[in-house]
Amino acid sequence: MSQIDRHETADVVIAGGRCAGSATAIAFARAGRAVIAVDRATFPSDTLSTHVNFPSGVAELQAVGALDRVLAYDPPRCTYGMLEADGVRCLERFATIDGIDYGICLPRPQLDMALVETAREAGAEIRERTSLEEVLWAGGRVAGVVVKERDGTRVQIDCKLLVGADGRRSTVARLVGAERPYRGSRNERGCAFFYMDDPQVGTAWRERLIQLRSGTTHALIFPCPDDRVLCLFMGPAEDIPRFRRDPEGMWQAMLEANPAVRERLAGATNFTKLRSTGDNVAYFRRSSGPGWALAGDAGHFKDPIIGQGIRDAVRFGRLLGEACAPVLDDARDVDQTTAAVEARRDKECLPSYHWGNRESRAFGVSPILLEALADLEGRDLMLQMFDRIQTPHRVLNPLRGGKYAGRALLRKGVDRRAILKEALQELRIDRDIWREELRPSFRSSRPTASERTDFQWPPRTPGVAKAEPHADEADGIVPTAGAEPAPTPVAAG
Repeated sequence: MSQIDRHETADVVIAGGRCAGSATAIAFARAGRAVIAVDRATFPSDTLSTHVNFPSGVAELQAVGALDRVLAYDPPRCTYGMLEADGVRCLERFATIDGIDYGICLPRPQLDMALVETAREAGAEIRERTSLEEVLWAGGRVAGVVVKERDGTRVQIDCKLLVGADGRRSTVARLVGAERPYRGSRNERGCAFFYMDDPQVGTAWRERLIQLRSGTTHALIFPCPDDRVLCLFMGPAEDIPRFRRDPEGMWQAMLEANPAVRERLAGATNFTKLRSTGDNVAYFRRSSGPGWALAGDAGHFKDPIIGQGIRDAVRFGRLLGEACAPVLDDARDVDQTTAAVEARRDKECLPSYHWGNRESRAFGVSPILLEALADLEGRDLMLQMFDRIQTPHRVLNPLRGGKYAGRALLRKGVDRRAILKEALQELRIDRDIWREELRPSFRSSRPTASERTDFQWPPRTPGVAKAEPHADEADGIVPTAGAEPAPTPVAAG
């Protein structure tokens, strides 16, 4: 171990101070535990993310006590969710969850700052521009860390538990030997987005979180504070280099390809620079071990197209802190509790993981989807999936899927062979999801039909040879554009 300039002690050290890190710190601090969270960033600061929280996500912000600070930024309260594909629209009002009946989209500088301030108010210490350098072991378990402060001071902090909430490129995961996911799925979609002034201020559009599908690209449009709006395109990952070469040209191409986007955003002005990524591999990592645990994207990442990352980062960070705080003084109880929280996270997140894998396939709008949207309109079922009230494989179950496929086959001019092929593929995915639910296995690496197990690790954007360094903790999308190690193929199972 290198020279140490100062020696400290804490109950818990957390690497990462954004969504998962702050939520974990809040829970431990409120239970009276001494908490130090370190982050290489300063706050407020940006990080790539889809930003959206549906009512279940807003309810989690309320549960950690950050909602008043979040709402002080005055994000539009969106009471409706809408999904439209090739002119077929499903518009629903959100259900009420813990008193919350609206979703919000707040840019990450403000959202993360609200969480950091809440953690500090709870009694946690958040150290900015401080990086974790070493993990210290004693008797086969984590016993402390070495961190480096902004002025170069190296501090040893002894602790009873180390939590890695430091994002997809987690330093903690690497140092404890859990960096390589034990299961995952290659994502066929990339993300490219802009902020802009909203041309629909004062209209009903400011009350809607919407997804518009046309061809192989989905457009996600979320109102933001200060009369701004976020438009995020999720098309084939191979399109990301084109977005980077010609953002304005691709924006015009997207407007031409998707009339619904043009209806919503035509005339928008004051664009930010394009932000993009093509490396959205979904995965599960081993997320607990002797004296350590992973939270947020450090332990599990699902496709951002379903907008669940922030909600799950805050929820399971909070649950980790609430469960572990009472047992921190007993090493055996700590390890059993962190494993139990990991198992609970996996059970709750597996359905949305599979759902994200389905949605990350880059293929065009199918007649089956159009039948599904027409049938779901007015039934208040679609948004229950986004709010985790019902799991997707129960809402879009094989019985309903068969009905939609049957109706699609009766459409004039359709490719019936393609419809049957799609229906069979969906049935295989459903079979595997139901089997996994009925016969759960902790940390199972058995591949399922929803997963594309030929993913690469570390991930990379197709068509981009180099990628810029990744942020320590993103709890959302991480950019690719600078130097990164050569990826190696990974096969789950």
